[in-house]
Amino acid sequence: MDRRAILAAVAALPLGACAPPRPAAPTDVRLDHLRAWTALEARTLLSLAGIEGIAPRHTVDAWRILYPSTDSAGRPTQLSGLLALPRAPAGGLVSWQHGTTTTRTAVPSRLSIDGLSAALVFAGTGRAVVAPDYVGLGDSALIHPYLVADDAARAVNDLLAAARQVAGVPKTPPFLAGFSQGGTASLAAHAALEAKGERVRASASVSGAQNLRTVSFPVALAGGSPNHPVYLAYLVRGYCACYGQPLESVLTPTAAAQVRDLFDTPRKPEEVMAGLPRRPRQMFSPGFLAAFDNNTANWLLDALAANETSHFTPKAPIRLYYGTADRDVVPAEAMQTAAEMQARGGEAFAVKVGDYDHDNVMLHAAPLIFRWLAELEGQGHA
Repeated sequence: MDRRAILAAVAALPLGACAPPRPAAPTDVRLDHLRAWTALEARTLLSLAGIEGIAPRHTVDAWRILYPSTDSAGRPTQLSGLLALPRAPAGGLVSWQHGTTTTRTAVPSRLSIDGLSAALVFAGTGRAVVAPDYVGLGDSALIHPYLVADDAARAVNDLLAAARQVAGVPKTPPFLAGFSQGGTASLAAHAALEAKGERVRASASVSGAQNLRTVSFPVALAGGSPNHPVYLAYLVRGYCACYGQPLESVLTPTAAAQVRDLFDTPRKPEEVMAGLPRRPRQMFSPGFLAAFDNNTANWLLDALAANETSHFTPKAPIRLYYGTADRDVVPAEAMQTAAEMQARGGEAFAVKVGDYDHDNVMLHAAPLIFRWLAELEGQGHA
């Protein structure tokens, strides 16, 4: 049994703590208590996860939160996420954005490992935590718009708005943090909040794909990681649904049929990977590949450029954490984003975590992010 399996098994054990409080919430927000963890349990779980240097000191209560939002066409919908609170006055608000999952249930509201870890790290040390499942995941039956910036930002920011109406959740500017897809979602939410005149404490993006047209897509199409066919198929399915285009507009007929079969019934990433070609270019039609290779007009390439999350001037500081051995999201993502934001006058820095691959970057970035947040709070940064 690997470390993640042990962590999941221990996290599910019954709790002997007293009954949870019942925070008041507005009528359009539903809270379902999931469970609680004592500070001792939280420390044990984080140790099992390999996260060192963080010592939870509060019992943490976790709720599944259902909240109102809208889809890409502006129609009302309901989304799900996680809300975690310490059994003490919360001293800040953190929004955690999870990484890629191809199943509806591997999400924070179902206590996925990353959602659980974020709850224990941040709520266990005295902060309120929210973590969206995103559109099309969790309780949302829509097609997931993978790496579509506006949809990601809306899922994050509508959850923040809903959570702030729950008793015990502070209305302070949020600290946004996320891994992989969640790193991209964090910057999308950051840009959207500041565009509306709202304040952000800071954002931490770990291995986030910010430069979709210029870095992410070309690297993935070249196939540097075994996971790249999964990311590309997921992205094409979501973008075609969001932009009203058929899969066959960019994929071969065979690949389009494979993508429908693999994603219409959610499967685990390894199952999706087994059903796709190992070489990403084999999925794409000759017409699309000609447009990509010759840099000519194509709706998907234009949409990727429109969804890059590196082209804004942040008012709040941003740190972009990367691993030098990460083949899924290459270091150029963080370095290019930091350079562009600095050129615009923003406070953004690329932070090398170490010689780690994609899955291990987050593990080693977590203590750095926690320490940076504590420094911001100590400086009164808001």
